[in-house]
Amino acid sequence: GQVATGSKLPPVGLDKLVVIAPPAQPVPFFFYGDEDDDVVAAAAKSASAAPAAAAGKGGGKKGGGDAGGKGGGGGGGGLTDEEKKAAAEKRAKAKAEKAAKKAKQPKAKQQQQAPAELSVSALDIRVGKIIKAWNHDDAEKLYCEEVDVGEDKPRQIASGLRPFYKLEDMQNRMVLVLCNLKARNLVGFPSHGMVMCASNDDHTKVEFAVPPEGAKIGERVMFEGHDGEPEAENKVAKKKIFDKLAPDLMTDADGVVIWKGAKSSTSAGPCKAVNGMPNAHVA
Repeated sequence: GQVATGSKLPPVGLDKLVVIAPPAQPVPFFFYGDEDDDVVAAAAKSASAAPAAAAGKGGGKKGGGDAGGKGGGGGGGGLTDEEKKAAAEKRAKAKAEKAAKKAKQPKAKQQQQAPAELSVSALDIRVGKIIKAWNHDDAEKLYCEEVDVGEDKPRQIASGLRPFYKLEDMQNRMVLVLCNLKARNLVGFPSHGMVMCASNDDHTKVEFAVPPEGAKIGERVMFEGHDGEPEAENKVAKKKIFDKLAPDLMTDADGVVIWKGAKSSTSAGPCKAVNGMPNAHVA
């Protein structure tokens, strides 16, 4: 066909027209942030080359433009299949390493926070002396006592010893006292501490656990290999520390007070059940 262009210009055939393509735009490409430098460089090179190729092919005949369009459809992604595969493998490896590191952290934290093993040193057991004892007014099994444990004034303590000791046997008696127990009322009597005794399994036989002659009132009873400081009364109560330690607080075959085989000791020697009761519980 012909295009009428006016009286002064000759007609121009459609096959002589030149198509002016718009400026080629850069092909966008994307990264995950963990690609190698060579992958990034290759992608950038591929993206910058794509517009030039598209511009060159778009300026030809219709057939060439179609071919260029079809050819560009396969390479416009920026990364080759091999580069995509390499990036994916690297991401997977980084993710696995991160997961492994995270899995180790709770275990390490748990080990750091693991509580120290309880020791009998948590108990404040002292040498004491009963300076006064009397019958509890409302409890037939209880004695009320004033016990000197080396403090400014005697402690008041209630003990369920009336079935085992006469009142006169309680006076001026040297004893062991567990001192870091919270004060509490026992049938209306404010009791702060526990006079310690040895007993058999069914609690039908009970006898005092006593310090050796010459031990000083108020000195702390220690156990071999356990030199830590005693815990505060509130912690002993809250964590039930005595309840956890008591099963291993016993007398040995010679009646010596022990904890897990460690012998008790004072400045004057070990503590014992007053009559030498062997293999007994101490509480």
